[in-house]
Amino acid sequence: MKSDRLEKSIKALVGNAFGRKKKNKSEFRNPPRYRLDFISENTFNRVWTLRFSRARVLIMSITFIAAIGALMFVLVFFTPVRKLLPGRLEGDLRSRYVDMAMRLDSLEQHSNANDIYITNLRNIMTGNADSTAFAAEPLSAYSRAATDSMLAPSETEREFVQLYETSDRFNLSVLTPIAAEGMAFYSPIPDALTEPETDAKTNTVSVTQPDRLPVSAAYRGTAISVYPDATGQKTVIVQHPNDFVSIYSGLSDCFITPGARVVAGERIGHSGSGNTFRFELWHNGAATDPTDYIAF
Repeated sequence: MKSDRLEKSIKALVGNAFGRKKKNKSEFRNPPRYRLDFISENTFNRVWTLRFSRARVLIMSITFIAAIGALMFVLVFFTPVRKLLPGRLEGDLRSRYVDMAMRLDSLEQHSNANDIYITNLRNIMTGNADSTAFAAEPLSAYSRAATDSMLAPSETEREFVQLYETSDRFNLSVLTPIAAEGMAFYSPIPDALTEPETDAKTNTVSVTQPDRLPVSAAYRGTAISVYPDATGQKTVIVQHPNDFVSIYSGLSDCFITPGARVVAGERIGHSGSGNTFRFELWHNGAATDPTDYIAF
């Protein structure tokens, strides 16, 4: 009897002991934590320790991504960086870009046309091209500035140009006296000691003087070209109002540069001793007789 009671007491004590132990484990369990230590290899001392848990890592990651997104939003919408993105160009800036592109295209066309005009004129003056060949060919054979694709001519405009282009093509000699009205040309060689000679075929006035011959501008205008010829002499081309162009060849000294503005009677150079000076007057690309407008 006593042995049964003792056995029951021992079992109760053992059961209570195991039950309390299990209960203590569940009460004092801590959540999983992690630690990152930075240790110096020289002294093996802990330099820096970072303690974190899974929840803290998740919160820090979300915060970092949100901060990067906010920074990108500020850079794109509140700084000039937005202009570099496709589709974010402002309307006013877009119109200015289009306007500048059209102006650049027009300037390029005018520059090409001027280069062709000066090159042809220089070839005629130096004898590299036959001036009579230009009148025999149609105007469409020469290079023209390309038509602006954004300003295409209308059908009415094309009919108007076609109607008057052929009839007025060779009327330059008739329009020249009208254009010269009111223009008082100055003799380019007022101090010449010999009588100038006129060549009716080339419409050139030339003079040969043993001494230095001063040369002056025939009318106000702008020097568009100054270049030497094969003999080392210089040639000056001056653009005047009403589409007149004067050409001074055989200069040993030149006092002006391309782009310089001159007035009637202004000294532009000297013809060397014994050299032949030649003067030509053109209107709308056609050579005219200088003696019809200038008293030498």
